[in-house]
Amino acid sequence: MSLVIHEQRKPKMQPFYWVITFEMHVLGILLGLALTLGPLMLLYLWTNVWTWMSLAAIPAGIFMMIRLSRSLKGHIWNNTHLDEYLLFEDHIEYERWDPQTKDSLKGSLRIGDIKEIYYGRYIFQFSYAYKKSKMTESVPSAELMPIMYLVAGEGQTERAVAIPFTDPMEANRWLEVIGRRDIPLYLTSIIIQDLGDESVASLLREDEDLERSEFDGNMERQFRPYLDRLVQENEEEDRELTEEELNQLEYEMKLLEYEEALQKRRSAFRGTGLLAWLIFPVQFAIGFWLTRQAELGNADPEQPLFPILLVALSAILFFFLVKWMRWLQIIMFSLITFISFIFLDFSEIETDPSYQMSSMLLAIAMLSLPVVGLGIRYIRKGRDAKNLPPMPGPYQPLPDKDKVGIQSGDHLST
Repeated sequence: MSLVIHEQRKPKMQPFYWVITFEMHVLGILLGLALTLGPLMLLYLWTNVWTWMSLAAIPAGIFMMIRLSRSLKGHIWNNTHLDEYLLFEDHIEYERWDPQTKDSLKGSLRIGDIKEIYYGRYIFQFSYAYKKSKMTESVPSAELMPIMYLVAGEGQTERAVAIPFTDPMEANRWLEVIGRRDIPLYLTSIIIQDLGDESVASLLREDEDLERSEFDGNMERQFRPYLDRLVQENEEEDRELTEEELNQLEYEMKLLEYEEALQKRRSAFRGTGLLAWLIFPVQFAIGFWLTRQAELGNADPEQPLFPILLVALSAILFFFLVKWMRWLQIIMFSLITFISFIFLDFSEIETDPSYQMSSMLLAIAMLSLPVVGLGIRYIRKGRDAKNLPPMPGPYQPLPDKDKVGIQSGDHLST
């Protein structure tokens, strides 16, 4: 029985990011549970019109719990079902997981059957969550990391096994075993989008910038100058790009811009913006003023008009000032509003006007979640959909009798 020489696994999220992700989901689930059970408890303790109205929060609470539970389950699945590649003396075993079907693909590859090796790059998404970094350190959301393609078989039985790495030294350790067996080794500038595509081998061979190489102990010593040389060639002023190259360059730039814009839109905090955050101190100041007016006898604490207008206008302004809207912002608005109104009054006498006014504001803040979730979210959804970055279509090479364009690969050199 052969022993494992090297193993390569998809990394787990760093503890800091995993704890933050887990805590935010659990906090949202608990808030949904409070919105589901809270109105029933209030109705049991105090039977009045406001406790009956608070029952409207129950559907929103149930929706939150279901949605966040599924999201948390998906994060747990992604962090526990990790792709694995094992290198033995004479063969390679691998297991890949499909996040859509939740199925695993297991396979093996004899090293003696490998005909070609390609060394290149792939896009490692959300790399900041898997990389140790300091709190103040700026880490990109995606990075280009080494990948190795092993092509084996003949004709219709030919297949390419892609082994992605998050550390170049790990790739060197694998090549120390595989790369010294007189197997042709090439440097490629193509980024394959779908690693499971059956045409990966042909896409790699069609790379116009393909370069033969020899393993000398550190592939990065050859790959980095290779990339620099490609960049310099494209930057030469006396070199005019062909129409096909310009078409491909424009497509790749659009693809990168689309990925970056889409990545930014996944962040609820980044999409809030300074103007929207300023709504909360203004809202608290007006709520404090209403409480003091009730205490002075200038406002009726049992009249819900002004508290409703305060929360409603604050919600409308907040969700129209945000750059783009996410579900987490709905929870943020209701939660921050509710917590801030707790500090409006500290009286424990239920008959005090200030106590009644602050209780009125707290009740309306609780009701704001389903109203915002069902109302403003629907209105804002159409606006955000129109402002989404345009998704570039599939790359369409110019028709050429003597040249076949690459359909699903991207070049690093451009």
